[in-house]
Amino acid sequence: MAPWRSYQNISVNSQTLPPTRPRFSLTSDIISYRRCRRQYGYFGNDGYVPAQTLQVFYGTVIHQVLDRCHRHYSGLVTGVPCGTMPTDEDVGSYFGEVENALRTQGIRPISVHVRNQALQVIQNFNALEGPQLYPRVVDTEFRLESDRTQYIMRGVVDVLADSEDADAAEREIWDYKGTHRPNASDHTLRDYIWQMCVYAELYRVRTGSYPRRAILYFINELKSAPNEPRPTKRPPRAVYEVDFSNPSVIQVALDEFDATAGAIMSCKNQQRWPEPSEQPDEATCDICDLRWSCTHGPSHPRLPL
Repeated sequence: MAPWRSYQNISVNSQTLPPTRPRFSLTSDIISYRRCRRQYGYFGNDGYVPAQTLQVFYGTVIHQVLDRCHRHYSGLVTGVPCGTMPTDEDVGSYFGEVENALRTQGIRPISVHVRNQALQVIQNFNALEGPQLYPRVVDTEFRLESDRTQYIMRGVVDVLADSEDADAAEREIWDYKGTHRPNASDHTLRDYIWQMCVYAELYRVRTGSYPRRAILYFINELKSAPNEPRPTKRPPRAVYEVDFSNPSVIQVALDEFDATAGAIMSCKNQQRWPEPSEQPDEATCDICDLRWSCTHGPSHPRLPL
């Protein structure tokens, strides 16, 4: 008898798998969609690669170099004693490592000027904020996650630090932004504040209590002109503090981001990514490959960057 006939009367029940809930990152999904849903649809969801990667380079190099600076101070770099402050030369070396790694992924600065500007603001931050901040750092790239019923929300806190003016058991969350500080009326600043509120809720889910506050640090406020000395004190607009003493503010942020996650899922189901209802910020539009077919695009031609 042929071997296959031995299996003629075997019945295998089909297995029904539970639906998979999407996982959304606060920055690369929620904030990106809120910045421009059409741009997010093409590049964040469909996987198209943008011609220009300025925003990716600038933000990534700042975060990764500063993470190396934190590890340098903590003694996690071979040959560096714990408590040693990184020098400008150390920062330059870490910058080169990150830059080379990004280049292998096709991510480059748009110009030498942008590259040098990123290095400058990181060195300025390291010299100005490092001596006070680095000794208080508890963890970096602190990963948080929460079950939001319809989806899983994920976030990564750049720095978790002991509070400088309270009991050491109370924590601060720091988030680095590779931009200038937006105006108070700018919806981008509102979204950043809500992002910190959601981080606070994710932190509460993981630890049982809210952090004391969040520090939004706008790195580009540390830019200095050529031949101008680096800042010796924190520029007034470099920091925006978010207080978590009012839980209702946190709930508003959660509701708003839940609505955004629902909108993303709806767009995915319909395979339709409409233009934003509000004008995105200038940097988002200026770097966008879709700007010429968008009602929010430039009103006059511009030479390629």
